[in-house]
Amino acid sequence: MRPFSLLTLLILTGLTGCQSSSQPEPIQYSVPAEAEPYVQSFRDEAKKHNSTVSTANLVVTYGATQSEDVCGQCLLQSGKTPHITLSTDSFCWQQASQYERECLVFHELGHCLLGRTHKTDKFPNGAFVSLMNPDNVSVYATCRYPIGGDVCDKRTRRDYYIDELFVASTPTPDWGK
Repeated sequence: MRPFSLLTLLILTGLTGCQSSSQPEPIQYSVPAEAEPYVQSFRDEAKKHNSTVSTANLVVTYGATQSEDVCGQCLLQSGKTPHITLSTDSFCWQQASQYERECLVFHELGHCLLGRTHKTDKFPNGAFVSLMNPDNVSVYATCRYPIGGDVCDKRTRRDYYIDELFVASTPTPDWGK
């Protein structure tokens, strides 16, 4: 074999090796049946808010999170499939209401698909400004912050928090003042 041919072969082999290691993971979608309605609801809300977010490349699993007092976790690495782990302990999932589960899944999808970080701001009435707060992702599920006295309208509260999830500059609602 001539030296030129050997050099060409080595260069081509080196280039081929570089290309295969830098390619992103293939698109995959794996969501447990119990969590699927919440991911579908997120898709529906994204459409309503004219968001171009896609859930086509997403893995959701049940398991242990890095800390026992954390109910969900988003692992997002460049070139990798977004991965959400939901804690299955009784407080986080087993005994959680439909709204609490939705809040948790939406919060983690906010991290993984919308690029949202935690937001700790509160309204004058003490309610969190965002579903993206790290301390209570059940902001509209439990109605701990009544609207107008003892009345709690989950639908009104949910509408605000979903609007704010997709549009961070959503104005303060009347019940937050």
